[in-house]
Amino acid sequence: MVYCMSVVDTAIKKAGNKIIPVADAVANELKLSSGTKLFFVGGSVRDGVLNELFSGKYDSKDIDIILSKKQDFKDNPNIVRMRRNSLGGIKLQTKNFGVIDVFQYYMDNPDLLVCDIFDFNCNAIYYSHNERCIVATPHFYNFVLSKTIDLQRVIYGKNGIEYNYAVSALTSRALKFQIEFRERYNLQLKLSSNVLYMIYNLDENQEQEMVKYTKAKAGSVDLQNKIISEYQKLRC
Repeated sequence: MVYCMSVVDTAIKKAGNKIIPVADAVANELKLSSGTKLFFVGGSVRDGVLNELFSGKYDSKDIDIILSKKQDFKDNPNIVRMRRNSLGGIKLQTKNFGVIDVFQYYMDNPDLLVCDIFDFNCNAIYYSHNERCIVATPHFYNFVLSKTIDLQRVIYGKNGIEYNYAVSALTSRALKFQIEFRERYNLQLKLSSNVLYMIYNLDENQEQEMVKYTKAKAGSVDLQNKIISEYQKLRC
């Protein structure tokens, strides 16, 4: 089925309306200080829109938020446990919402989200609680309309791909999204030339790092094996 922007806009509005009460409850749970801007990013936003578009029923358990001001969670009775997460933020174990990943005092300007947070076009979407709506970037529209997974930023230059861990993690995540969206929504997604360039140019060390990252981060053993198998098919 071919989708136009108006259909995508309708799905975005419906998904945003469903996030509003959740965001209200999260803000209350975390007892955010006055004037703090709250943004939802990641699977809870993306999958909400895809559910509306493709009649899916996937319930994302991830709550990833960004706060514009530093918060002191130490005396909050709703916080059961607090520790650093792998991306430099804070992982909160809460009484009513399970785990919430918090990235504090990132910015006041939501446009910076695009530069600092999003890795792929399928993730280039966020919910602004201040505006009480989902904001989709042109990159997200391109993902839906072209059914292509693309890097948010091209990470290679004249000297080739840099940062072994980054390209290894991005390779694993690109294949993970391709598999998950196929299984959840029956979406047959392509990989962009940028993503394929990255995959085809992994060296031996980066390839080993990709397998290591996949086994640590991809979840079930079944999904880990599927990611590694997809990678091997592409490299044959």
